Parts: sequence; structure tokens; C-alpha cells
Amino acid sequence: MVNKMRHIRIPLFYKLFATFILCSTIPLLIISGLMYGLSVNFLNKTIYDQTYTNVEGAHVRINDKIVEYEGIIQSIMNNEEIIQAISTGNEQEFHENTVYEIIYEALIEQSTKPVVHITNLSGSIAYSTTPFPETYRVGLKNKWGIFRDIDRKVNQTVIYPQKITYLSGKSSIISLGSQILNSEGKHVGYILIDVPREVILEEMKTIHSGLSLHIVLLDNNAYTLLDTQNSSMEGKFQRSSYLDHEKNLEYKSIKEEISKDSFLVVNFVDEKLGTRTIANVSSNIFQSFNRILGLILLIGAIVSLSISCIISYVLARFISHPIRELISIMGEVEEGTFSVKANARSNDEIGDLAKYFNQMLDRLNSYKNKVIEKQQQLRTTEIKMLQAQVNPHFIYNTLDVIKWSAKMGQKSEVVSVVTNLAKILRNSIDCDEEFVSVKRSISFIDSYLAIQKIKYNNAFKIIRNIDHTILECKVPRLIIQPFVENAIVHGLSNNSGNGEISINGFVEAGIIKFQIIDNGIGMTDEEIRKVSDNKSDQHIGIHNVDQRIKLYYGEDYGVHIESQKYKGTKVAITVPYLYEGEIL
Repeated sequence: MVNKMRHIRIPLFYKLFATFILCSTIPLLIISGLMYGLSVNFLNKTIYDQTYTNVEGAHVRINDKIVEYEGIIQSIMNNEEIIQAISTGNEQEFHENTVYEIIYEALIEQSTKPVVHITNLSGSIAYSTTPFPETYRVGLKNKWGIFRDIDRKVNQTVIYPQKITYLSGKSSIISLGSQILNSEGKHVGYILIDVPREVILEEMKTIHSGLSLHIVLLDNNAYTLLDTQNSSMEGKFQRSSYLDHEKNLEYKSIKEEISKDSFLVVNFVDEKLGTRTIANVSSNIFQSFNRILGLILLIGAIVSLSISCIISYVLARFISHPIRELISIMGEVEEGTFSVKANARSNDEIGDLAKYFNQMLDRLNSYKNKVIEKQQQLRTTEIKMLQAQVNPHFIYNTLDVIKWSAKMGQKSEVVSVVTNLAKILRNSIDCDEEFVSVKRSISFIDSYLAIQKIKYNNAFKIIRNIDHTILECKVPRLIIQPFVENAIVHGLSNNSGNGEISINGFVEAGIIKFQIIDNGIGMTDEEIRKVSDNKSDQHIGIHNVDQRIKLYYGEDYGVHIESQKYKGTKVAITVPYLYEGEIL
């Protein structure tokens, strides 16, 4: 895909046109993005501050109400008639009337009456403005919940967040409680006040201030006391995702801000009540703002783009026209007309380019014939070199294999040898191509090895490991086969059926590496030097291959031989990692 993109021709006019448009619109996009981001942040901060202030104000009013309830507790718990009523050991009618008169007198100024409970230590005597909740009976018996906290804090009023639902269907979400002590300071009972849900809810409603809010009141354990949108969650542990927010205010990305699921979270902790209020601002408030801002940005972008297109078109045409003229002249030269001249009329870089082009044409005519002659000589030499790669002795030996296989009635072997010999001869005849794919080179070697394995009666083993990513890469013809042939003819000539040849091909650091490894008789350092310097007549084409590779690609590539006598030989061939049409 990358190679295809490289070959896509894009006229200079369009490049200039696109460049001018980008240069004019990118600053607009950056400024618009900054404006949008700052506006969103400002809106978030404003809404957050307003909501936080309202939440804080609601809690101030709730705490004021709690202070009133604490005063009611103090007035009731210190009343001698109350102390006497729960200390007598039985619940008498005159006590009951007196107790309720005292309770209702204390609550007379409350528009929404809280629930009051008075009980002795065992719960055998209990006075309550509503049926005594089972929660308290169990808690009193086992000293759980609010009773445990009350006993820990003597002479203090305990604030205990909890949800209690009464038989009437109403509920409370915060309870206050304290010990009742007699004149001797002895603990004789408890007084409890349950704050009605509607009292807290009424204060929470003042938070909205025209915003669409979802308010949740939790205790320190994420136990839901109040949920303004989902009352079924009250009395359960809250597991909403916004509880995981570490910050009170979270700024959303642009994509999130305009989505329907975005929200802003305000988190307020009331240490006195032991509660946490979470106010979630829905995305509705952002939608209108985003639409207006988006419309303004869109109109600005359209106007700016229109002006930029007009200016960019004029400038791009002015700059590209002389270059198009020069390209037209180059096209004539490409077709073989070397007598044309470019008009170097402008006194700038384009004019200089036309002048240098004219100078190049003058030199090109003088070099043309020399280059053609040199290329013809190189081509002739290369063709002869490629044709010489097929050793006449190999053809003779192959025909001999065919003869003896036919005499022995080995028809399949004869067919295999003839087929593969035909492929080899075809490859030798088709020598017009200087480069072939790795896949084709390996196919040629496979044909050669198929004949040799029949000739030597499978006396050696071939291990081939070629990376599939290099199969379509182009390499010079016949750079691997000579080394495979030398490994068989010389390396494994004295091997008694345990011969092994490994042919590896892979990419390393942008270089294709081929390895031909055998476990044959190996070579001494002196023998390696003779082979590399083309002073050995026994080793076929090794120096030739090295010289060809260096001629094509330079001194950084070629053939390297490592060998140990009687242990084997390793030949490494390196060429660039190139596909067809690519140049080094």
C-alpha cells in the first residue's frame, strides 16, 4: 500500500492549492478548538461552582435543622417526668399521657414533625410517635447500630445516617440519639429522633436552580439514604460509576461533552452528618451550548474556507504555470527531441531551473552515445555470465542419471529428472532478466536439488527455511545455486549418507541474508582465500557471484564464507531488501 501511494502522481498545482488551504485553515481550527475547550471548561466550572454552592447551602440548612432536633432531644431527655416514666419499671397510663404531652409540646414549632422514640434500656417501656420500628427493637437488644454509637459517646448526641421505613409508608434517613441519665447520672434509657425523608428532600430540591440534577445522599459506606431519581435504590449500596471519580470536577473531552451520556459530578462531604452528597448534572445543559457554539464555528469555517480557496487557487496557478511549461518541454525530451529549449524568463528559482535544464540538454547529447555503448557492453558481459552458470558437466551427469534410471525401469525418477532439467534449461535460456524474485530463485534451486537427490540416491538431507516476507523481493539471478552445487559436489562428496544442507533466507536490519550451510569436509583458510580470489577451478562461480553483487549494490554487500576443516562450511550472501522497481 505504501509503495502504491508513492507512485500516485499529484500535480504541483493541487499540492500548492492544498498547502495554501491548510496554512489558512489550520490556525482557524486551532483557535476554534481552543475557544471551544475554554468555553466548555468555563461552562463546567460555572455550573460546578453554582451547584457546589447550592449543595453546601442545603447542608447548612440541614445542619441547622439538626441543631433544632438536638435542642428538642436535650429538652425531653432532661425532663424529670420522662426520666420517671421510663424508670418505674412499668408503662402506666398517666405516664404515657404525660410523656406524649411533653413530646408534642417540644415538636409544636416543627412544620414537619420528626419521629420521636423514648425507651428504657431493655425496651420493655417505649414511647414513640409512630409504632416502634423493629430495627430499633433488634438494635436495642443486641446493642447494634445507633445504640452502640450512643453508648460509646456518653453525654453526646449521636447523628446516625440510616434509612427506616415505617408502616405508614413514610421513611426517615437520618437519626439522632442520646442516653437518658437520671439525677444520679445513671443510664436509664434512650431518646431517638428520626429526621423525615421529606425534610431532607425539601432542602435538596433547592439545589437544582434550573439545572437537571440527579442527587444521591450516601453514608460513609456508600449506603444510599436518598436518591431523587431512583428511590428504589434507597436502602441499598450504591455502585454507580460516578462513585469512582477521585475529583469533584471532571472535565470531559469534546466528544464526551456533546454525547448524551456525559455528566458533571459534584461531590460534597458533610463531616458532621457523616454523609456524602453527589449531584450529577446531566448533559442537557451542554447540548444547547454546544449547538450554538458549533453553528458559529461552522459558519466561520465555511466563510474562511471559501476565501482561502479563492486566494489559494490564484497563487497556486501563478506558481505552477511556469513549471507546467517546463514539464511539457521535458516530455518532448523524453520522447527523443533534444533540440528544444526551456524559456528561462523569470528571475527566480524556476528560471534557474529552466537554465540548468538547458545546460543539461547540451551535456546529455554528448553523453548519450557513451552511455548506450557502455550499457551494451555490460549487457553482453552479463548475459554471457548468466549463460555460463549452467555447467556442461552437470548436464552430462544429469543425462547419465536419466539413462541409468530408464534402464532400471524407474519411470517416476526419469519423469522427475526430465521435468526439473527442463525447468533449469528454461531458466538458463531466459537470461534477459537481470533480477528475479526470491521465489523464482528458490524454485530453480528446488529443481536442481530434485535432480541431485535422485543422482546421489537421497544421500543428503535438505533443510530449507525461507522467510515468506522476502519471496517477492528481487535479487540478481543465480546467486544461490552455485553455492548449493559446491556444497553437494565438494562439501558432501565423501559423506556417507549423513549429509545435510541448510538453505536459509531472512531479513535483518533492512538486509536480505541467505545462508547455505553444510556439514561436509569444510575448507582451510587458505582454501577459502583461493575460492574468494577466483584461484580455484574446482569451486564454481563463487567469485563471480560476489563480484556481481558488489557491482549492483556496492562494497557493503556480497559473499562471506566461514568454514572449518572436516566440520562444514557456511556461506552468507547479503543483498538489499528491495522490491521490483525500487532502487538502492
